[in-house]
Amino acid sequence: MKHILSLTYFKDQSVNGNFGDELSKFITQNLIDHEKYKLIFNKNGEFNLLCIGSYLHEAKENFYIFGSGVRTAENIEGGHRYKNLKVYAVRGPLTRDWLKKRGINVPEIYGDPALLLPKYFKPTILENLKNKIGIVPHKSNFLNYLDINDDRFFLINPTDKWETVINQICSCKSIISSSLHGLICADAYNIPNLWIDEYPLQEGDFKFKDYFQSQNREYVKIKSIKEYNDNLLWKGGNSLNLEKLISSFPFSKMNHYSHKQN
Repeated sequence: MKHILSLTYFKDQSVNGNFGDELSKFITQNLIDHEKYKLIFNKNGEFNLLCIGSYLHEAKENFYIFGSGVRTAENIEGGHRYKNLKVYAVRGPLTRDWLKKRGINVPEIYGDPALLLPKYFKPTILENLKNKIGIVPHKSNFLNYLDINDDRFFLINPTDKWETVINQICSCKSIISSSLHGLICADAYNIPNLWIDEYPLQEGDFKFKDYFQSQNREYVKIKSIKEYNDNLLWKGGNSLNLEKLISSFPFSKMNHYSHKQN
């Protein structure tokens, strides 16, 4: 009989969901041992997992954490009602420090699991975008970019199918993004990228600082597409040891039944 593993992730109300959150399903489906576990979503299971996203405030007692992060340093979500979590990896050092202050044991293993995407998904390159600068807005400010009248840029809808979004990101010569996962996925595929903070997010910039610190990336952003400059682009891609991240996943064949924190 298979064990029931439930993945908790944010399900956007749009038709395809928000692409970064949808990646949580895809990555988990590729990592788990399907012979031993049945994967379900957003329900209570024998084991309960949080993966991609700033979604730690939704964790409950004894949830398993693999690469998720704190949304904001201020406890304003009404969540974080746990006393114990089984943490195997977190997005970055700020999340680790935040959890350690709550008395939770956290290994020094960093990485948003979306960085693993190239291991499981080969994008289709669209030739018509090879000279374009892709704009990946956060879903909350996508509409603000609909009227861009500059042929250098190509607007990417974060609520399109995640495969479509990744194909478009990988086809552009560079990416500017107010979505953290726009930057993370660009890093995963070594596409030069730049953070745009023209319309500050309600939760602030904690998650960006958390991810940037995990990559030893300089905290650089622009406030308008008019400030775009090739010289500001991050070209370092991902610097984390992804094999270390993968090996920390507790529900793979190599870690079957161990479920012990590193």
